[in-house]
Amino acid sequence: MFWLGVVACVVCITGAAIFLQKMRLKEKILAAPTQATPSLLSPEEDAVAARALSNYLTRLHAQVRDHEAAYVRLQQKKALSWNIREFPEIERDRQIIREFISTNERLSDTLQNGEGFIRAELATAKISPAAREVVLERYAKTQKPLLPFQLKIREYDAAIGQNALAVLNLLEVSWRSWTRDDATGRIDFDNSVTLETFKSYVAKIVDAAEGRKQAEDDLTNYKREHPLP
Repeated sequence: MFWLGVVACVVCITGAAIFLQKMRLKEKILAAPTQATPSLLSPEEDAVAARALSNYLTRLHAQVRDHEAAYVRLQQKKALSWNIREFPEIERDRQIIREFISTNERLSDTLQNGEGFIRAELATAKISPAAREVVLERYAKTQKPLLPFQLKIREYDAAIGQNALAVLNLLEVSWRSWTRDDATGRIDFDNSVTLETFKSYVAKIVDAAEGRKQAEDDLTNYKREHPLP
């Protein structure tokens, strides 16, 4: 009854799978801080500056690894394939997607508050205000220009996660009112309105995956065109 709608939906699902398989989290969001200028900072202040930036980047590294692990699990468990045979499997996939969303939120928060984190480190170290500004200037030159690209990627990952949860919620409330063809991966619903809603969520996942890939490419191009001194 809904064959044409199902075919369109399968295209969306296939597109999402292809884009997400290519998602390697290769945005390489960490850039090495530039070397200190000896005439501006004393050796002690330079060591404090290096430590503050290093602590921030170490924190970022750890959160990138966490998010990458969540993505790998999302892929390995095929949580976006909707290959659900038993009702409890919906909650299984929901937990996997929630972890992907959670690690993405933590990473986004660290990116947005990077300057504040470094300021706190410098305040604890009690270095002079002049030296503090030099350190923050380094951060502004090496990290801030990357933020718009990095945060855009985070927005797309959030959209993928939230729409994936919406699909699972739809499958849950429509339990026994939909079928999945194991050979093709096609999902069909008894209700045409529900089918259209499902197609809309999947299309948003595809759009977010495409946007993410573009943002990743934009970040790579920016780094190529603006190498660190």
